[in-house]
Amino acid sequence: MYFSMGHTMWGWPLGPLESLGMTGIGVIEMILAAVIMYINRAFFINGFKGLIHGAPNMDTLVALGSGVSFLWSVWVLFSMQGGSASGMAGMAAMQGLYFESAAMIVTLITIGKMLEARSKGRTTDALKELIKLVPETAQVERGGEELTV
Repeated sequence: MYFSMGHTMWGWPLGPLESLGMTGIGVIEMILAAVIMYINRAFFINGFKGLIHGAPNMDTLVALGSGVSFLWSVWVLFSMQGGSASGMAGMAAMQGLYFESAAMIVTLITIGKMLEARSKGRTTDALKELIKLVPETAQVERGGEELTV
C-alpha cells in the first residue's frame, strides 16, 4: 500500500527508491504482492480445485479476484515498457496497477479467517465450561414423590 498509494495520494517519500522510476516501483510492488500471494497460496489451491470440480466456494472468489488483479497488473507493467513511463503518462500507467489490491484481498481474508477461528475457539471453550456446570443428578417430582435422576 505504501509503494502504490502513499507517494501518489499523500506524497509520502520513497527515498532512494524514487531513482528506480515508475517501472521500478511497479516491479517492487509485483514482487511484494507475489510474496504475499505465495504465503496465502492455499486460497489458490483450494479455490481452483473447487472450480475444477464444479463446486466453487469463497476461496474460488478470492483466488479469482486476487489472481486476475495480479495478472492484469503484470500486463500493465509490461505494457509500460513499450511506451514512456515518465511524468503524467507514468502516473496514468501506475493507476492501472492493482498489485496492492491482489495482496490486500488475500491478506484481509486471511485476517478475517484468523479472527473467525479465534472466535470459534473461544465459543467452544465457553460451551465446555457451561457443560461442566451441569449437575450429575437432578431432583424431579413425579406423582408427589421426589426422585433423584
